[in-house]
Amino acid sequence: MITFKRQQDLTKLPPDHPAYGLIRDLIQVLIEDFPLQPYDAEDYGYLVLVEPGDEDRVLTELDMPWTLSETPWEGASLRGRYIYAVYLGTDDYGLGFVIPDEPWIDGQLRDVLTSILDTTPEGEHA
Repeated sequence: MITFKRQQDLTKLPPDHPAYGLIRDLIQVLIEDFPLQPYDAEDYGYLVLVEPGDEDRVLTELDMPWTLSETPWEGASLRGRYIYAVYLGTDDYGLGFVIPDEPWIDGQLRDVLTSILDTTPEGEHA
């Protein structure tokens, strides 16, 4: 699990990582363009890239008492080869999870993500 709380955290990924472009774009939209600056990730939230091994463990380092499949998700959308799922802790605080749409995302986690996935084609409004 890799967390991204500010623009400089993008250096945690090599530029050729498959999620690099998506994470870069989400940092820009959700953190850099946030109306209240300077952005405080501890108050407003941040991005999390899920890696193999994260799918079935309790997310204690995020102060969450759940596994990914137990998380009370707000919703999710497909972004290329990734599922972008959102957890809202409060009206002001949320975590954006970038989850690879890979075979190792299976079982209960796959079922949960599929059930909350927005299937509206990009650019259309439900």
